[in-house]
Amino acid sequence: MSVATASWTSRDGTLRSPLLEARGLVAGFTTRAFGSMAGSVYPESVQAANRDALARQLGFGLLARVKQVHGNSVVRAERAIEPRPEADALWTDRAGVLLGIAAADCVPVLVADGAGRIGAAHAGWQGTMLGVVGSLMAALKGDGARASQVVAALGPSIGPCCYVIDESRAKMLRPLGDHLQASDGRIVFDLWSANVAQLRSFGVRDIEVAGICTKCGGRDLWSYRARDAEGRYGTQLAFVGRPA
Repeated sequence: MSVATASWTSRDGTLRSPLLEARGLVAGFTTRAFGSMAGSVYPESVQAANRDALARQLGFGLLARVKQVHGNSVVRAERAIEPRPEADALWTDRAGVLLGIAAADCVPVLVADGAGRIGAAHAGWQGTMLGVVGSLMAALKGDGARASQVVAALGPSIGPCCYVIDESRAKMLRPLGDHLQASDGRIVFDLWSANVAQLRSFGVRDIEVAGICTKCGGRDLWSYRARDAEGRYGTQLAFVGRPA
């Protein structure tokens, strides 16, 4: 079982996952170069055009998304789903379908098995507390996936360097106390290690962590916590797909 911090490579306005792309997938995370992708202060018409441009550039005609609500529901996506269901994870076994998860600081978790199944989850503090990654793994296993053959990549998100929380949130996260750290009067929640632990508990052996903090890690990324004085920010899209 291995957990590695990998250097996600920059290509055409995106950061790419070495682990997943080595398995023939298209997988990564957009940067500001592609514009905002969803759920921010930017007009939805502009963001829809940005998503369409991304899908075309990546060679996909279908981009499947869900209406993210910081929960742990999972849906199967055989096509673009309209209207989008409320969920925070989706999966497919279809080639030619690109899965997308919007994120500004939350952890995007991208997974794949050796039999053509891929999945994506949106794991902020609430989704992590509710075990959204476990829900995604349960859905894959319910379709016959073997956890020992699943690989996972955690994309850019707010890191333990910057994710300071207050005492009330820390109390809610007490079941995940192994991933809470107190230092210099601050409480920090490590979203990366919490989601790695959940993946490990389901038997995932190979896990890649981008190790890029959206707040302080550069790479021309948006961060909800680093929004400007007027509250403006954009949102990236994590994506994974198997070319047809």
